[in-house]
Amino acid sequence: MKKTKLAALFLALAMLIAALAGCTSTTPADSGESADPAAPAEEPAAEPDAEEPAAEGATVQLKLYMLPQDDDSDIVKQRFEFIREKVETTFPNYEIEWTRMAPGTDYRQQYDKLLMSGDGPTLWNSLPFVDIQTRMRNGTIAEITDYVVNWDLRNEGKVNPSIEEALHDEEGRWYAVPYAPYIMGMLYNKTAIEAGGGSTETVPETWDEFAQVAQSLTDKDVPRFGYTLLGSDFCAWPLTPWVWSAGGEMVIPNGDGTYAIGFNQEAGVDAIMYMHDLVHKYGVTQTDLLESYDDYMSNMTVGYACYGWGLPTSLDKEKLAAYDEVQENFGVIPIPGKEAGQAVGFAGGETWTMHPQATKEQMDASWEILNLISYDEEFLRELWQLENELGLLDPKPSTRQDLVEVKYSYATNWPEHWKEEFAALNAIARPEPFCNEWNSLKDYIVQPFQQIIGDPDITREEAQALLDECAERLYTDFPEAYKKPA
Repeated sequence: MKKTKLAALFLALAMLIAALAGCTSTTPADSGESADPAAPAEEPAAEPDAEEPAAEGATVQLKLYMLPQDDDSDIVKQRFEFIREKVETTFPNYEIEWTRMAPGTDYRQQYDKLLMSGDGPTLWNSLPFVDIQTRMRNGTIAEITDYVVNWDLRNEGKVNPSIEEALHDEEGRWYAVPYAPYIMGMLYNKTAIEAGGGSTETVPETWDEFAQVAQSLTDKDVPRFGYTLLGSDFCAWPLTPWVWSAGGEMVIPNGDGTYAIGFNQEAGVDAIMYMHDLVHKYGVTQTDLLESYDDYMSNMTVGYACYGWGLPTSLDKEKLAAYDEVQENFGVIPIPGKEAGQAVGFAGGETWTMHPQATKEQMDASWEILNLISYDEEFLRELWQLENELGLLDPKPSTRQDLVEVKYSYATNWPEHWKEEFAALNAIARPEPFCNEWNSLKDYIVQPFQQIIGDPDITREEAQALLDECAERLYTDFPEAYKKPA
């Protein structure tokens, strides 16, 4: 998103949540469609207070934002129907409304607007782990400490610990548990590369090598781009590993819970100016640098792009077949390093969170549902078998630490080269920073990043000044999260 008045938004949210104490925010709507964030807010229906038990025999009502979009592929919808049938069969006494966020806008903004209108998911599986530190402080997710500290699976060491540190505060209060850890790198389209006279047998390991390869593959009359650059509101997502590959950091811990800004240091400027050079010096990117993420991914799917940010498992068989493509022709390599030996991979992941005004009964039910979907061994084995048959099994590690190898044993339909590539990427993957107000930092950097890559004549000194200004704004606006080192 563009720069937002986040402080004002969170203050409004906090005031609204206080005003709604004793009212649920998850009353099911009449239809399976998600609420229109632009529509006038309706008065929330009164529900039992979160501290009081529901009347005996009352049905627990839940709202889950997991429904596929209309234009999702049939195999994605088949996967969802499997999950819905299992949940509804296992928990027949829960009244569940399955809905979704409206397409085309930032889902975090939609979530906040839903909360402000007295709506939103009772249980949600879409917040990335890097958002949890901020949201636990602004009151937009529920505390779930009692569930986690009494969780047998975690106490037995069976819950994936890779993002655990980001999900609780210094006092040991928990606000989320893992849903879908993932890895990302440089997605490639073998068909496009070979059409440009290149080969996937040789992997570019440095920035210089990659620029030369991308330039040799680019022919904008076809069109074919050596690299499709994500310059939209999500640009900080792939920018982060490019900064790492220059030997830098987006943020640097001060040791007191605050962080210093790192993207305006030399390595960060190197990375952003390299993006600028891919556009203007080497001319290897698409023309519309601000295109939507869907359009950005379409470049890869239809063969316009040779390399880009992503993972091949995001391209399902059905969508590829519409373009006479197959998964075999896609793969992933590490982000090349500025120098040899600096290549990197990126690790992240979504979490399970609960609505801040959910009742005790709704939270109990939500805990049972998330344990079924993400941690029940019988359920997971059936799901992985189905995903493999549908061509949707992904390389994300299982949330069950003791079932990671079991999951990969189901991958009989993966192209053979994926296993080797995923292993290589996973070996060097680094987790996305998760400091407080990290998402605000990603929002703030959008404008200077877009200005830098969009100006063919900008100098390094001018780019440095823009990044310094952005860093100063973050220090000023979020002093409890970002502080200059002493």
